[in-house]
Amino acid sequence: MTKTVVILATLDTKSQEVRYLKERIEEGGAETFVVDAGVLGQPCFTPDIASEETARLGGSSLEELRASRDEGEAMGVMSRGAAGAVQELCRQGKLDGIISLGGSMGTSLGTQVMRTLPFGVPKLMISTMASRDISPWIGHKDIVVFPSVTDLCGLNRMTKRTLGGAAAAIVGMVNSHVDDLVMHEPVIGVGALGATEGCVKGARPMLESMGYEVIVFHTVGSGGRALEELILQGVTKAVLETSVQELFGHIFNTPYDAGPDRFENAGQAGIPQVVLPGNADFIAWGPPETLPQQHKGRHIHMHNPSICLVRTNATEMRLLGETLAAKLNKGHGPAAVVIPTGGFSEYSREGMFFHDPETDRAFGEALREVLKPDVEVIEVASNINDPPCSQAVVQALGRLGVEPRDPLNPGVQPK
Repeated sequence: MTKTVVILATLDTKSQEVRYLKERIEEGGAETFVVDAGVLGQPCFTPDIASEETARLGGSSLEELRASRDEGEAMGVMSRGAAGAVQELCRQGKLDGIISLGGSMGTSLGTQVMRTLPFGVPKLMISTMASRDISPWIGHKDIVVFPSVTDLCGLNRMTKRTLGGAAAAIVGMVNSHVDDLVMHEPVIGVGALGATEGCVKGARPMLESMGYEVIVFHTVGSGGRALEELILQGVTKAVLETSVQELFGHIFNTPYDAGPDRFENAGQAGIPQVVLPGNADFIAWGPPETLPQQHKGRHIHMHNPSICLVRTNATEMRLLGETLAAKLNKGHGPAAVVIPTGGFSEYSREGMFFHDPETDRAFGEALREVLKPDVEVIEVASNINDPPCSQAVVQALGRLGVEPRDPLNPGVQPK
């Protein structure tokens, strides 16, 4: 079956480029559907959804937008209208992938619309802004950014090469795309960061042998947001958190901030969750020169040239324990906290540079003071990455309702 690629662009400024991109995609064997989000001028060809319709879907009209001369307002209206059109195409099964192109305005428009589409739908953004920090545009979505190198202004040997390569890429993406998101095995979402990977490696095969699909998220901010979205979508049946670094991110406004609802949605959804204070022994920052004054002069480990880790003190441990307890208290689902007394990461193992059991104890003390009684607290006499801890979290999940599945009928539990 022939796949359809939606092309989203402002045709008042990118008509020639879009027409060339459209031709190359169709030469590659895919159909195209063009959505115009331009405001000021007329395209050199007729799109499938004209800018007048895009503006109407966004709650305004081209006449009003042109009269206002407010490009910010116009961008908001056209983004909403384009998102509505694209989502409807997706619901109707008329969108197999999407591609967009532009500079700062075009990149903002294209990625804003792409972020409204589900994970797994191929998304490709051709952008002049690709060499900058594009995290605000990408968020936690699976958007591929294709650097244009030159400005996307007219057709020449460089823009043709860029557009032709991007066309081939999106055609390949939609033709290789397989809808495998519907699986028989129930999903357990796992949050992890490098220094707690040993815990996940130990727990994962045990959970998979019980009939669960384990999906791991890198808790660097975007990973935690993606996990929370999966929970909100009802995909996950249980959650195992082995890193709390994103809580520090929100408390201290570090690059690892995953938003105010981190560690809350599993409880609101009523699904089992087990949390470990993984990576609570440090706060991750950027280069040393980015450290706030209160963290300078502390015990610092350079993880790499771009990331330094600051050893947490007892005050910060207590704050973390109180914050996590308050979040878990909001939930109405089964939950447990596992505390490995032999270190919260590989770095705080006995003999390592962050080893400080006395400071670590402040976390558990503060947690217990605030945590409601029906959330179990389990202490394990091992490092977080040792087998006893992995076994403890799997056992805790089992007590919360994560039981082995019938291999012949994965949708039910064995009797």
